[in-house]
Amino acid sequence: MNASPSETLKILFAASEAEPFIKVGGLGDVAGSLPGALVDYFKGTPDLPTLDIRLFIPFHSKIQSSRFHLEKVASFPIRTAKSELLSSVYLCTDLKFPAYLIAGEPLPPDGAVYDPNPVVDGKKFTFFTLSILEFCRLQNWVPDIVHANDWHTAILPYLIRTQKEYKEIFSQTRTILGVHNLPFMGGGTQGGLVELGISASQNFRLPKWARHMPLPMGLAESDRILAVSPGYAREILTPEFGCGLDGFLFTCKEKVGGILNGLDTKVWNPSHDPYLVSTYSRLTLKNRIKNKQEMLSRLGLEFNPRTPLIIMISRIDQQKGIDIALFALQNMMERKFQLIILGVGDPVLEDTCKALEENYPERVRFLQRFDQALSHQLYGSGDMIIIPSRYEPCGLTQMIAMRYGCVPVARNTGGLSDTIIDQPPEEGQTGFLFEKAEEESCKEAVERALNAFINQATWEKIQKNGMKTDFSWKNSAARYAKEYLDLWNNL
Repeated sequence: MNASPSETLKILFAASEAEPFIKVGGLGDVAGSLPGALVDYFKGTPDLPTLDIRLFIPFHSKIQSSRFHLEKVASFPIRTAKSELLSSVYLCTDLKFPAYLIAGEPLPPDGAVYDPNPVVDGKKFTFFTLSILEFCRLQNWVPDIVHANDWHTAILPYLIRTQKEYKEIFSQTRTILGVHNLPFMGGGTQGGLVELGISASQNFRLPKWARHMPLPMGLAESDRILAVSPGYAREILTPEFGCGLDGFLFTCKEKVGGILNGLDTKVWNPSHDPYLVSTYSRLTLKNRIKNKQEMLSRLGLEFNPRTPLIIMISRIDQQKGIDIALFALQNMMERKFQLIILGVGDPVLEDTCKALEENYPERVRFLQRFDQALSHQLYGSGDMIIIPSRYEPCGLTQMIAMRYGCVPVARNTGGLSDTIIDQPPEEGQTGFLFEKAEEESCKEAVERALNAFINQATWEKIQKNGMKTDFSWKNSAARYAKEYLDLWNNL
């Protein structure tokens, strides 16, 4: 089947969260941005089919329904061997595409988006998944592509390929499973799956321990596995990052790929950012210094345009490698720089941040909180940002930083490798990378950045290289569109 403008490509996009309804983590950004970007891409690109993309998310109790126009469009039972649960589907038409919110008993009125009890989440997201398939059947709407995301909806490709009642209906449907963070497989949810009649996978290629975990079950049956960066797609095939599934993933590596997430360039735009004292662009980069001056003054630190301001904006934990950066910086205090850290997380690492401020009160500030406005202001103030992640599937921090002229110093892993260029400035350098998740490796990269900062012309070149890099969702949408069309054309 070759795509043509007279045809319609039907895509079902399922996720556990999505802006503007509810956002807990990065998945909410992706699910909220990608469908709309795809609508724009298909409309604006000649000779593509008409796109019919529909978003499905659970109707979490924390969603403020009064903000949206919602219409109840269906109600039906989900029957299992042990029970019958009523599912209700609400349609929101406020967006560029239809969004369906699914409610029912497994989503209690006082429930969290993600429950601390994995069995509760297992039942909740399995109910959500079964409701999606039953709704499609009742509406006689059979998608060409089902795009599931992470363990919460990974049962979709599993059911479509293995369950008799769905195999026939969805025989011409192709499936994609997006992987945002491989370690989160849905471990401990088996009780919830069993309660709703979902048995373990019989795929012998999967390790036995993984056969009743939602993510591995979905990985085994999906037609395409897409990580959130090409670098992370390569890494999950290795023992270091494969979380015990690297052997299985290697057996089907031809269906594993990666596409970088995009950045909301309307929200993150230094030329129109309402949080900044002084807006700027590549052409007016000299205006940026006013933000640094204001930030340092506000925090009681001395302003000197030639003293580099290092920032860190992160969850304070081991995965983000904060300990690596802290130990490196503690052993570099003879160098001339200032440091501002924004974030919360591991109490032990938070105490290390506090101690660094106490030991160097004239140079260091630890802002122990999450603060959206302050993060914008720090991106617009900092000269460089350290991103020492032990692993980073995609990462938006480096994209935002580069857009704001804040040069990243980052671990050479996952999406950081795909987005940061560590070459001479005249060859497009946008940042500094280090190879090992070790203090000395990080220290060497920070030293290189501090040395480069001394030459203002060199530094400005690196800043401008980063600022002109296009990380918009338009680029990501084009790559996803190719994936969809390739699968569709092979039906």
